[in-house]
Amino acid sequence: MKTRIWLAMIIVVGMIACGKDKFQTIPQLTLRSKSPEVVPVNGTLRLNVEYTDKEGDVSDSLFIVRQRLNVRGPVQLVPSPYDVPDFPHTDKGEFEISLAYQVNLIFGLPPLRIPGSNPVRNEIDTLRLKIVAKDKAGNKSDTLVVNNIYVTR
Repeated sequence: MKTRIWLAMIIVVGMIACGKDKFQTIPQLTLRSKSPEVVPVNGTLRLNVEYTDKEGDVSDSLFIVRQRLNVRGPVQLVPSPYDVPDFPHTDKGEFEISLAYQVNLIFGLPPLRIPGSNPVRNEIDTLRLKIVAKDKAGNKSDTLVVNNIYVTR
């Protein structure tokens, strides 16, 4: 009798474990790499982001929020929406986000002066990016936070 109960429990646990989906319906984002470490004037920041999504339909839109950290109190700007081009449905993949210096990194952020510098010099901006992807079904991903992005001014 005990053997049958244990055997039944093992079968039930095995069926439950095998029935789990590999990926969730809500997209998941993971930062694979960022370069360069310090973005030069008129340079481009490149982020390689890996995504997983059960349906593989992460090709709707991407929202990026810039937050300046080296201010007397952080400054957070309005999210910038980006369209994601259509690509084949796959439950796991990687895409590259390229953020141009003038348009995507420093726009709307006046430079901070280094007090007492002669000639006048600007501080290097320290930014935090928050990235959210939305799939075709309207599911929003977890928020990918990329800290310590340094931008030369």
